[in-house]
Amino acid sequence: VFLVGQIDKALGPALPSTIGHVQSTSTSEIYDYFLQRRNGHVIGEAGKLIAQMVADVGKGLVPVIGAGSTRDASKAYKNALMKRVYVHESMGKFIDRVRSDGQVELWVIQGDVEDTEFGKYGKLVWELFYRADLEAF
Repeated sequence: VFLVGQIDKALGPALPSTIGHVQSTSTSEIYDYFLQRRNGHVIGEAGKLIAQMVADVGKGLVPVIGAGSTRDASKAYKNALMKRVYVHESMGKFIDRVRSDGQVELWVIQGDVEDTEFGKYGKLVWELFYRADLEAF
């Protein structure tokens, strides 16, 4: 949720972080702001998956989440194990392949992500339908 246009100067700083604000009423600027907020949300969702993966590994379970390895992501994709994937825009070849089939929920993350959990784990995070050891494929 975000507000558009001029608002009271006292209200702007008082808005919670869940409510954004864009000064302009230009549709292109509003859409750019929407894309910026959505990208931030998607990075957060990828971070949640990474946290789940780390927790699973800590418990000694085979994780239902994978990250970083394009080889493992390719195995999961080719064997129809992949449920959804968060991928950085720099991996165009992989994005094109996933988009062409339309069988996997694809989230493309844009911009600089180096200092996020998503960036630290290779700019590629995917969720499987069930726990599977991809080394067996």
